Amino acid sequence: MGQNRRTQTRHDVSILSHLTIDGKTVDCTMVNLSLGGAFVVHSKVEIGVPCKIKFTVPTQAEAIECDAIVRWSTEQGIGVQFEGLRAKEVYALGKFFEQLV
Repeated sequence: MGQNRRTQTRHDVSILSHLTIDGKTVDCTMVNLSLGGAFVVHSKVEIGVPCKIKFTVPTQAEAIECDAIVRWSTEQGIGVQFEGLRAKEVYALGKFFEQLV
């Protein structure tokens, strides 16, 4: 079995998200989330493609919107790595994760 190289714990969620790739925005469902990235149900996308993702969590009134990059892709969805979460977004995600435990 391969080594898990993730440095952040993934949490199972079901969050409506808005994913923008090549200027086209689509609604999708985020099914797991960490401080480093997320897995969203979406059609297969080429690895390395830049995107933007927007979603909300109960611990922050404003939507979290950040740049991301596709790190893996399957027929079930894509894994994206966040780039540039702001401190208040990291804090809100941390508080949200505490509620999930």
